[in-house]
Amino acid sequence: MVFGKGARPSKFALLALIPVVVDGLSMLIGMAMHGFSGSSHLSFKLALQMGLPSISAVTEQGFLPGTVQLSTSGGLSESALLGALLSLVLFLVVQSFLQSGYIGLLQDAAAGHSLSMRSFASYGSRFFGRFLMLNLLVMVFLLALGGATAFLQLPGAILMIVVFLWLRVLFLYLEYTIIADDCTIAEAFSRSRETFRRRSPATMSLVILMFMINIVAGFLVNYLWFPLFFLLFLVVYDIVSSRMQLAFMHDFRNIRGL
Repeated sequence: MVFGKGARPSKFALLALIPVVVDGLSMLIGMAMHGFSGSSHLSFKLALQMGLPSISAVTEQGFLPGTVQLSTSGGLSESALLGALLSLVLFLVVQSFLQSGYIGLLQDAAAGHSLSMRSFASYGSRFFGRFLMLNLLVMVFLLALGGATAFLQLPGAILMIVVFLWLRVLFLYLEYTIIADDCTIAEAFSRSRETFRRRSPATMSLVILMFMINIVAGFLVNYLWFPLFFLLFLVVYDIVSSRMQLAFMHDFRNIRGL
């Protein structure tokens, strides 16, 4: 079965509540800093995020915190650029803590253990350093890939998308492996690749379904670009994606024989 055994409603409530609250706070912070900027248009992202769900995975708009935007008419002043970079670093630290805490709860839920904010904080504080390093590695890789794409133009852009998606699927369970095995990032790369090599019949079904959900969600949230609709999509998307993440965790544990 694609969705595995699932989790009791009381457990799943916390798994769904955390991303909704985090995204809701991000929306409020973004609106306070930039207003509800952006415009309605047809677009989508080929996104496959693992771990903590976020509506930012499918939106093309830039008002949410965690992005550094440069103006084409002169860029940013040194002080503004420094402030933007410091904000980005702070975002990465917080996001790494939340990501590791959330994946820890996914593991506990799939194993049938009780969930609590104490466990969430414990996982977050224990693993956030490794997730911060992983996020920085991914960011450097994307910057390098983006630089190469700038020279190759359209063919480069297509190549960048293909390479990134291929690597994302190949190391599908990278983040889960760090938590489950309590291992280094280097060890997690080799172990997650081996896990994907031994994938179950449900693995690619989940990947395709997640892509489809993100494409549809991306079309809707970017086209119906109004605060009320965005908040509604935020809640629905995070709940659905939380269920998908739990299904991925069940599949991961099934492959591992846990």
